[in-house]
Amino acid sequence: MIAPLLFAAIPSIVPWPRMVQTGNSVYRLTQPPRVTARILAHRDAALGDEGYLLSIGPQGVSARANTPAGLFYAMQTFGQLNPSGGSLVHPIAIRDWPVYRWRGVHLDTARHFFDVRTVERYIDVAAHYRLNVFHWHLTDDQAWRLPVPGYPALTARGYSYSESQIREVVAYAAKRYVMVLPEIEMPAHSSAAIAAYPQFGCGRSGVFCATSATFGFLQNALNQVFRLFSAPAVHVGGDEVPARYDEPAFVSHIEDFVRAHDRRIVGWNEILSPYLSTNAIVMAWNSVRRAAEAARRGNDTVVTGWPLYFDAAQGDAAQEPRATPHMSTLAEVYSWDVMPPGLSAAQQSRVLGGEATLWTERIRTPQHLFYMLLPRELALAEILWTPRASKNWTGFLQRLPAQFAWLDSQGYAFRIPNAAIDVTGGPIVFKAIPGQVQSVNAWTSAARVRIALTAPIGGTVRYTLDGKAPAQSSRAFVKPLSLNLSRGPSVVVRAATFYRGRAGAITECRIHRVGEAALPRVGTARSFSALVSP
Repeated sequence: MIAPLLFAAIPSIVPWPRMVQTGNSVYRLTQPPRVTARILAHRDAALGDEGYLLSIGPQGVSARANTPAGLFYAMQTFGQLNPSGGSLVHPIAIRDWPVYRWRGVHLDTARHFFDVRTVERYIDVAAHYRLNVFHWHLTDDQAWRLPVPGYPALTARGYSYSESQIREVVAYAAKRYVMVLPEIEMPAHSSAAIAAYPQFGCGRSGVFCATSATFGFLQNALNQVFRLFSAPAVHVGGDEVPARYDEPAFVSHIEDFVRAHDRRIVGWNEILSPYLSTNAIVMAWNSVRRAAEAARRGNDTVVTGWPLYFDAAQGDAAQEPRATPHMSTLAEVYSWDVMPPGLSAAQQSRVLGGEATLWTERIRTPQHLFYMLLPRELALAEILWTPRASKNWTGFLQRLPAQFAWLDSQGYAFRIPNAAIDVTGGPIVFKAIPGQVQSVNAWTSAARVRIALTAPIGGTVRYTLDGKAPAQSSRAFVKPLSLNLSRGPSVVVRAATFYRGRAGAITECRIHRVGEAALPRVGTARSFSALVSP
């Protein structure tokens, strides 16, 4: 692996590549740059199907790979290095390949319908950051979005995708080397289908009954999936089935049908049972332990769940759009490791990768959708592509500004990371405020402290010292402030980042001057940033 120091020459790249060499000279690329891309004459085993070689120098840009997918990823890297075109660059040679084969992002269009254009933009940003699975959640209790010949009532009560629209999305994704994994929930989360065809349900449970009529319907639905989707697998749900139902037998019946059509089933980790074949892929959503259990059993597995549930809040609820009450910050996503501990090398090979899920019970607009996705998806991309030993949180933050500029240029909504409030000068300790993640208390015995404000993505940090919310008209931070604490018992510093017309969330540090003996000793931190994630 390469020392992190060399990455200073390529500050905009996300995810980090494995191996980089750079030169000292700087030059401007021609417009348009001369680009050559070719398949390697002799396969490079280390690169696999998605790795690539990329070199940028005075003669232009050269991409080489074993497959077209590798060439595509090489050009995504080049686009991240040179987002505006013709910029000043160092000569660079990159040799790169992913850690994980499954780098996924999920979208629930059953709870809320998003049109094809929004779905394609969702795929666009995933592909740009080298994610390769789009998990399309098409059915649930609220709606059934997949047309099935012979069952018109399934889609009569709301929006659905037409066959031509589904084929369009699948083809659109394929051009970007993204596999579209369709999900048809069963046997639970099936209220919408049962409302249309009550004969398939068991009372008011929202669960399919294991009858010949139900299996006939589901086989017809799955045949439609096989016609419209090219993925070698189909997600069949399998979660949250009431205990009184024989879920293992139900899933086993469906798996036999799917395998007879040369496909594999994917299911949430509740499908794990002695009846499940090792051909099935287990998606662990409520415990990494279940992923380890699946891998030890011989099943391929994909890890999701907290903090990869992107419907979770990213900050204090009072400052965020509607979200689930649990929390997933950018730092928590970046620090996550999808590999369960304690597995042998053979068992680790069963861990295909990870996936972020985005459930839409509370999400109604594309603006809200992409705000919840970004920038956490960038952290997801890095943890699934880059070796854990090569990750660097500080380096990741330093590389974000260019990515935010690209997202802004493409019209994506995103959450502006929190501004940091650095307080120094004399003995000082920090402590979290219960129930808040963007506000902290600080205690010091010093009469004067130094305040510095920083924003991970650039832009302008504006602040107040009177407890009011920072606004576009508030003072901009230019240089460190010397704050006199002798005039009162406490000062409230509030800060927010303003970026290209967008305002970020407010962070706050309440600074209290006390005698040295009164400084808190338990449950404290040494810095604001130790308690507040961007």
